[in-house]
Amino acid sequence: MSRRMLINYLLFILIIIFTYIGIKYPITEDQKINRNAITTLKPGNITDIKIETADEILVLKKQGTSWNIESPINWFANNIAAERIASLAAVEPQSKLPKDQIDVSTLGLRIPKAVVTLNNKSIYFGDTNRIGNRRYLMVDPNVYLASDIHYIFISQGLSGLIDNRLLPSRLELTELKFPAFTLHKSESTWSTNAENKPSQNVTQLINNWHQKQATIKPYDRTLNPLNKIKASLQSGSDIEFFVLSIKPEIIIARPDLNIQYHFPDHQYYELLSLDQPAEPSK
Repeated sequence: MSRRMLINYLLFILIIIFTYIGIKYPITEDQKINRNAITTLKPGNITDIKIETADEILVLKKQGTSWNIESPINWFANNIAAERIASLAAVEPQSKLPKDQIDVSTLGLRIPKAVVTLNNKSIYFGDTNRIGNRRYLMVDPNVYLASDIHYIFISQGLSGLIDNRLLPSRLELTELKFPAFTLHKSESTWSTNAENKPSQNVTQLINNWHQKQATIKPYDRTLNPLNKIKASLQSGSDIEFFVLSIKPEIIIARPDLNIQYHFPDHQYYELLSLDQPAEPSK
């Protein structure tokens, strides 16, 4: 038998052995748990998030692959931000100590900055450690010191967790009514009552309302609306938007959600018009 044939034969035997071991002794879910993490939860199994701070309480729930905010409003969540918070379950700390061996008040954990509950496991956020941008976390019965990469998503509150698009694509939109024109969907085609407007402009305007991302801020009710835009859904419900500003930035408010969307003013033709911007003069 040649050397090459012998090697191939041994490899074949090894494959059979490892296949047998894999079938007879499969890896259990318990073995997949990261023993070094602050919880035994896996981020992919998180379906409920509750965030408690001094200012508000937020409740999020995962449905399929998407997150929704259930309180204090009922709307779509920013999936990236929600998944980042869910990943808190798998954080690997630099150190840990039983909580009964330390005065937790010296670490800001007697009155925590925030409490995040993932499914049924609560994580308490204390003070930061000045060395290495780390934060004290408490998950009963231990106190941990871990990299401070999650608190920024929590401290932004609702503004940082809500979907920052005007009309997320999961909504089944049938009509979008502007002061000067209306866009209407018939079967799968969008059209407008405005004359001499290319169909691609109509489709692009709808896509922009589905896709353009804004900066979210609380609704400033002292600002007077310039005009109103109404979105009609297949479910029969309507959503009202108030245009509060065009310059120096575009501000579109959702009074029912108590938020407003901020866009740069150069996106006017992408969000509020069927026309194209004029060519710059030479």
